Amino acid sequence: MKKQEKTKTSFVSTIYKYLILILPLALFFSYYPIISLGANSSMNFELSIPLIWLVVFDVVGIIYAFERRVLFNGFLRKWAWLLFPVWGTLTVIWSVNMIRGVLTIGILWLICLAGYIMWQLRDVFDETFRIKFWKWFFGATLLACGWCVLQCILDLAGAPQDYSLMCDGCTYQMFGFPHPNGFAIEPQFMGNLLLAPVLVLVWLMLRKKQEYFALRTLGVLLLIVVTVLFLTFSRGAIYASIVGLCFVSAFQLFGERKSQRRFVIKRLGMVWGLVVISFVLSLNIQGLMAMVSPMNDTYVSGVTKVLNHLSLGIIDIRESKKDDSLPVEKPVENFLEEENSSVFDGYVAESTDTRVRLTNAALKIWSSSPTTLLFGVGLGGAGQALYDNDLSPAPKEIVQNEYASLLLEIGLIGFLLFVLLIVLIVRLAWLYPIRVMILGLMVAYGVSLFFFSGLPNALQIYLTPMVLITVYCNSIVFRKKLVS
Repeated sequence: MKKQEKTKTSFVSTIYKYLILILPLALFFSYYPIISLGANSSMNFELSIPLIWLVVFDVVGIIYAFERRVLFNGFLRKWAWLLFPVWGTLTVIWSVNMIRGVLTIGILWLICLAGYIMWQLRDVFDETFRIKFWKWFFGATLLACGWCVLQCILDLAGAPQDYSLMCDGCTYQMFGFPHPNGFAIEPQFMGNLLLAPVLVLVWLMLRKKQEYFALRTLGVLLLIVVTVLFLTFSRGAIYASIVGLCFVSAFQLFGERKSQRRFVIKRLGMVWGLVVISFVLSLNIQGLMAMVSPMNDTYVSGVTKVLNHLSLGIIDIRESKKDDSLPVEKPVENFLEEENSSVFDGYVAESTDTRVRLTNAALKIWSSSPTTLLFGVGLGGAGQALYDNDLSPAPKEIVQNEYASLLLEIGLIGFLLFVLLIVLIVRLAWLYPIRVMILGLMVAYGVSLFFFSGLPNALQIYLTPMVLITVYCNSIVFRKKLVS
């Protein structure tokens, strides 16, 4: 009987570890392939690989934690993290879109449960597992980057979108060159998926001893990943990565002893040099793609469009200008107006204006009454609330700013509980030398949340920091830092 029990526990443990290993790969398939289950007026009902992974992981994790008798350890003693999901559950009661609210809180509880299970089972990872994890982590990243490059080639070759998986706004018809979305729904989500690899690579390069990869290997990986990040052409992801890099650089520079600063400055110079090279490389690739595309764009027009768009119109050295305020919602119709001319000639102000308009609309409704100010319109109700107040054309339209969306849906009380949850995670990360990478990643993710809202297409924001903490916190080097 004991032998059978031991075999069963070993089997569950193996499944659990493999689920952790494949998480980085699963996250990259955030939209393709997708299982459509229908739709209503306010949302699409879809299942993605990361969502399926999350459900399976929680089931296996519960079984494994129960077998090891750690499922309820500290559950009641450390309960503050539960306040946010509990409040979110309560707001579903008065949500103006209850179906979306129920599904949203379901995903939120799955995320919280996954984080709790990872922490309770943090002692199962050894140095051998960490080496495997990094291989899967960077292997998945290189696979995604390779697909992004192939996407661009397929698009320029005229492959149908059903094969290239390019989104409607990603093809070369838009700017004269393609900007890949990978297996994500949009380039901004693909770019967001690359934030963790970038900051992990930087953290590994800034360490005095490279336990897992040679410095040259890390440099080559950083060059590839940052180049593809720039190729996604996502301002939100690019801005977030720069802010995250600045945070890590400042933390390392001023947090180290004076005797170590020369080493840190040297490594930071290497990191930022690679980032600059990546940007120049991506700029040239985009110019060349514009030159060989069927559009009437040239190398120079491609490069100047990139500079104009990424600088929000501040850098403008384009040779000729046309109206860039054409509606984003109808790019094909705009494109057809002028043969062989790309839809956009630089900075697309409509993209920024839409985000600002929806953010202001959400804040306007949120502050419209004391009740809404404190309690919100209920989880999942942002889109419906905007539509009911004639501030959006359809209930499916989201706020595109997670902070404004949270304020509108769960009110000031819920937002403060969200801040409390972030503080608890920061306190946890602060216990370990890995904190500079975790905090830098959280800062980058925090910046990116100003550019979109929602859970299903961005599960990496909520799962990656916790899995990195738990995989590393039981390291022999860090074990003395563990707390019960």
